[in-house]
Amino acid sequence: MVRMASGGTPGATGAARRTRRPGEDQREQWVAHAFERLAEAGNRGGAARAAVVETIGSEGGCLTADEVYDRLRARGDQIGTASVYRALGLLSELRLLHGASLPGGATRYELVLPHGDHHHHVVCDRCGRTVAFEDRALESAIARLSERLDYDVHAHDVTLRGVCPGCS
Repeated sequence: MVRMASGGTPGATGAARRTRRPGEDQREQWVAHAFERLAEAGNRGGAARAAVVETIGSEGGCLTADEVYDRLRARGDQIGTASVYRALGLLSELRLLHGASLPGGATRYELVLPHGDHHHHVVCDRCGRTVAFEDRALESAIARLSERLDYDVHAHDVTLRGVCPGCS
């Protein structure tokens, strides 16, 4: 069992740290990169897809499909839910987004930054609070496991579940 210290960082290694959503520069880079990758993959520029890219990019990711749809509608875009899901599916297929299934059943889509930064989540079973974290030791362990199992692991999700300091 992995325990989180009261500050939200693992007490054992000290290697993990909390992360925040990408900064404005990173979000702008992701949007530009996403449009480039879409064009390289032969996808024509549709207004609905462009609106989804710009919306999820400006938010820094970590949105469900419904949240993307709600934000688009709030800004006056007349885009159907099917178009939102298709765009998110394509962006995930092109590895521009990563879908993380968290408690509540909804998938949250996170930006896959061009330089490959990656994080995981710890979720409180009582209040649902979710904290993103990075841990180089965990990434190294996953790489070693990949080698030992002789698998070419190109993606992984780690969600730790427990009780946050506020609920304990």
